[in-house]
Amino acid sequence: MAAVRAAQAEKTRQAVLDTARKLFLRHGFDATSLQQIADTMGVTKANVYYYFRTKITILEALLEPTVAALAAGLDALERIADRRERREAFAVHWADQVVTGYRTLAPMSHADPIVRRHPGISRTLDELADRALHLLFGPAPTADQIAAYSLISDLGVVTRRLDALPDDELRAVLTRLCLRVLRD
Repeated sequence: MAAVRAAQAEKTRQAVLDTARKLFLRHGFDATSLQQIADTMGVTKANVYYYFRTKITILEALLEPTVAALAAGLDALERIADRRERREAFAVHWADQVVTGYRTLAPMSHADPIVRRHPGISRTLDELADRALHLLFGPAPTADQIAAYSLISDLGVVTRRLDALPDDELRAVLTRLCLRVLRD
């Protein structure tokens, strides 16, 4: 019985996340309320509130898989000694994460005002960026290297312009772009 309740609770929690994601994409984060999420789901606001006390906690939950995947990718990069090989692996991983994020969370990106406005999320993303810079360019990246990394850190304009491409083609284009921008 407890297992059934736990499974139902997880199903409801996921439904809140799925509904919020759709509404955030359609109306924007700021224009979406917890009440609107509840109404769209056909449940009470208290039901949504039981799982997520604020919209920020919903956003954190939506971003968590992306943050975890980025951190895992950086963990894998640490095991690659050759800098060129590491850069190539980073480009492939980054392009994959950009496409996945674009297809599931767009237009929210690390540059989105809500992401930057929330100190916890912003800090986490900045820490990941600093770690990536260090892995790609060493402990003291040059201004050019920081600029290169910054250019590829928000590929929203590219993904929007190439939205019609199948995911594999979009990943390939983004990987080539990243490699060109990050070259020595």
